[in-house]
Amino acid sequence: MGSINIEMFPASYGDSFLISCGDGDLERTNLLVDSGFISTYENYLRDRLQQLNDSGNRLALLVITHIDADHLSGALKLLEENGHSSIPKIIPIDKVWHNSFRHLQWEKNSSPPELTIIEKKILEEINTQGYPNELNNVENKDKPISAKQGSSLASLVFQGGYSWNVDFAGQAVCVENRREIDLGNGVKIIMLSPTVNKLKQLGECWKRTLYKMGYKKEITDGDIFDDAFEFLVSREKTRAIVNREKKVSSSQVNLEALSSNPFTEDTSAANGSSIAFILQFMGKKILFLGDSHPCIIEQELRFLYGEGPIWFDAVKVSHHGSSGNTSPSLLKLIDSANFLISTNGMRFHHPELVTLARIVCRESTEKRNLIFNYKTPASNYMDDKQRKKKYNYEVQILSEGQISI
Repeated sequence: MGSINIEMFPASYGDSFLISCGDGDLERTNLLVDSGFISTYENYLRDRLQQLNDSGNRLALLVITHIDADHLSGALKLLEENGHSSIPKIIPIDKVWHNSFRHLQWEKNSSPPELTIIEKKILEEINTQGYPNELNNVENKDKPISAKQGSSLASLVFQGGYSWNVDFAGQAVCVENRREIDLGNGVKIIMLSPTVNKLKQLGECWKRTLYKMGYKKEITDGDIFDDAFEFLVSREKTRAIVNREKKVSSSQVNLEALSSNPFTEDTSAANGSSIAFILQFMGKKILFLGDSHPCIIEQELRFLYGEGPIWFDAVKVSHHGSSGNTSPSLLKLIDSANFLISTNGMRFHHPELVTLARIVCRESTEKRNLIFNYKTPASNYMDDKQRKKKYNYEVQILSEGQISI
């Protein structure tokens, strides 16, 4: 019987998942979903991917769910070291899914605009600053990411000759462009997010920001725009999250009361553009939510399955357990025995207890497992014998190793 093995790498407050589908150890279909930080790659991913390569395996797909340094920084180092796709030094990568600014252009100009000196300076200033320092240098231990032109993930994918968004005819990875993708060997992906509308919202947000900085011309899909878009979106998202998140003290918390708190959805355009999907293999299905918005996930799940409840063998909880990305209405649609939460809680107070309360404070005949890749104040609070018995759940810390579905 085939299995789905999931490795949730220690990625600080980021995401990095290696999913392996198959029967036995040989000829498995491997997917890398996000790559965490540079330190994630250097400390964990590089050796693991080389081990896969040495055993005759390859990556069928590299998915970068959205533009955020805690999801894509490790891939910068991976693609830099891997070299050209035709002669990979770390591991063969069959396909890459990543939406850059060029994929958000629905009305493209035939040629780049002539830039004024001021407009060139605006773009060069963005590209010089690169990724935000607080995300670039996690815990101040990572090596800085270079910010020269051509250092964005989009540039490295293009320069490396990788098969980029080929499942979507080279266009944006989104629901409207293709709903089902067959990766072969019985592995299927069903797209849930983003939608064209969410991608357009991100594109418009970027254009407004650039306009405020003094850039007035129509924006094209040239390399310099790909770089500036990626860098600036990362910085804007960081500001939005810092201003929105509030720490919840666990010392005076009642889970049932907390679970009934009013829900306010995440408004980050970058998170709304996040790739989210269902992975199906041998009658099993896993929900990977990236940092997606729950309204879109609910919409697509209802289209596919009706009103539910829909059982998944595992759910990767959106946005590291942030309160704005797991709605009560979404949890009425889905359930699972395994909820995966990736973060060390170093920033933004993730996972938030309100999210964990919403997950466990529902009646269920199945024991739910809250699976973390780090111990955090929230995981410590949830790892209480009386609470676990009352709400029928367990807590597991998967700092290394894998779970098998």
